[in-house]
Amino acid sequence: MSCKGTIPIKDLSIYRGDNETINFRYVVDGVPVDITGYQIFLECASATLSREAVIKDQTTNIGQYSISFVPEDTKELDAVKTAYEVVFWPTGVGGEKNTKHKGHILIASEVVP
Repeated sequence: MSCKGTIPIKDLSIYRGDNETINFRYVVDGVPVDITGYQIFLECASATLSREAVIKDQTTNIGQYSISFVPEDTKELDAVKTAYEVVFWPTGVGGEKNTKHKGHILIASEVVP
């Protein structure tokens, strides 16, 4: 299940100091993949944003996982654009690592304070 060829790019935006949950679904050839037992991580150039994803119940939400941020994660960060990758460890950390998508996270200041 490694990612062959071009890794999909998905840019994300988070308002500094807000709660934010970003939902994903792992799909291969149009079919959601059961990710029970996987470990999934957001690896970020800004270490304070790196974290493990939460895998949703795969009996009702096949392929779905989320990455959440709380205000404390971003409230002290300057408005910045930082690189990230979402990596899968299908057999747990120590097994084969697969980068599934990458991009940039934009930490944005509130438009109206």
